[in-house]
Amino acid sequence: MKKSDFLDELRLEVGLAYDYSKDQEDFMVRILKTIHVRARKKVTLSIHSYVNNKLKLKYALGIRGLTKEQDYLGLGFLFPDRMKMVTYVQRGRDYVLFLPIYEEEKLKYVLSIKLIDSNYKVTRQDLIFAQELIQFIQAKQSTFQ
Repeated sequence: MKKSDFLDELRLEVGLAYDYSKDQEDFMVRILKTIHVRARKKVTLSIHSYVNNKLKLKYALGIRGLTKEQDYLGLGFLFPDRMKMVTYVQRGRDYVLFLPIYEEEKLKYVLSIKLIDSNYKVTRQDLIFAQELIQFIQAKQSTFQ
């Protein structure tokens, strides 16, 4: 399957996640579960809340078996309070995308998508998809309030 087809299918399924969500956190969890299944569980996903200038893990998928170094990949370069768009970090065959989710101009969550020792090549298409995902989540926030 071509990457563009994969990302298009993912867009459709993420849209369905919204239809079945109870609240914003449930919506984001459903998005992560959708990505996890579509990526054949070869990805690590997490949701961190941003409280008191610190990231706090709220939810994670696929983190079993990660070393501490793999788990913290990219966090040393991350300045959450300054993130305005997707942040991408690569080290060898390890990749991580950080997606900031804002509410009323304040950072509320950071989603992370990690590929560890992966043959998958993160490209501009993936960064565009990640930015669309941020915009979709933020656009739907008001419906959960």
